[in-house]
Amino acid sequence: MLVLSASSSDHDDARDAELLADGRIERLLARYELVIQARCIRETKNVHDGQDVAQDVMFRLFREFHAGKRYAGIPYRVVVHQVTKWTLADFFAGRRTDVPLPDDLEIREDDPGDRVVSELWLHELVAQLPEAEQAACTLVYLEGLSPEQAAERLGTTRNNVDQRLFHARKRLRELMDDDD
Repeated sequence: MLVLSASSSDHDDARDAELLADGRIERLLARYELVIQARCIRETKNVHDGQDVAQDVMFRLFREFHAGKRYAGIPYRVVVHQVTKWTLADFFAGRRTDVPLPDDLEIREDDPGDRVVSELWLHELVAQLPEAEQAACTLVYLEGLSPEQAAERLGTTRNNVDQRLFHARKRLRELMDDDD
């Protein structure tokens, strides 16, 4: 069972802040891509709709941070989960989700239950992957390492890690589809 400790959240928050300060927004978004996708698929109960909503969440987050919007004192993970929550609410209300967020939305601390449920489900899915793919996913998507760092830790090449991640994403989509 996954136990989310404050120290791991603090470490992740610091890493997120560093990526954001360095302007590495794409890398920052990549850290959350599978969690966003897992939550959207779980909530919509449909892989196609969930992937579409997740893509819109990524667009909204990308736009927010490329436009220079920052939320002082709010960890990036909170922003991710709040934007995901708003985008899902728009989807269920029949509103467009492929448009930017209104400028007057306020980010507040997230409901930790939302994050824990999404992350637990993702950990359960990753645990069903073959060992090599599981190792690559765990390091890149769950621990937040870059593919280069994962390759070094696994004693393999960046290309091999990329191949493992490619196959893992394909299997994860199938597993998420089976979970409907």
